[in-house]
Amino acid sequence: TGLYAKNKFLDLLNSNEIFTKSHFEFPKNIVLSNDSKSITIGKSLYEAEGSMNGFEQNMIMEIASLSNVVFWHRNLGRGKGFYINGSISNHFPDFILYTDKGNIIIIETKGDDRGNDDSKEKNRLGRLWAQKSGDNYKYFMVFQTINVEDAYNASNIINIISRL
Repeated sequence: TGLYAKNKFLDLLNSNEIFTKSHFEFPKNIVLSNDSKSITIGKSLYEAEGSMNGFEQNMIMEIASLSNVVFWHRNLGRGKGFYINGSISNHFPDFILYTDKGNIIIIETKGDDRGNDDSKEKNRLGRLWAQKSGDNYKYFMVFQTINVEDAYNASNIINIISRL
């Protein structure tokens, strides 16, 4: 069951039988699907990034305008991009950022209607990943306007990222 898998995953993680391993590399080029609208925003790692919804686009435009952000990337979908292994499934967050202080920041954006158990599980998993990976790795779940425990919203995350 899901509860058994979660508990077993945590047991293995806490006993160092599951651990983070640095092995992800950005591809030299990305190929966007024909049905996705490509987006061009400053500081993108690639010439164009994959499509995104309005909240995602507004969020990354604000993040890209920060002076400390070196580059950002719209993470590719299932099977193609960066993912965090989970107890039941893998988590493919929305954005990867790199700052001039050497911080790698993972952002998962959520509309205000997404404050559900799936989001809570992804947030817990992402925060565990960051904790196990080291001080220069950060994971933030960002909701549009609502306040959710252990998460941020669009108005308060920018201040945090600007200091990293």
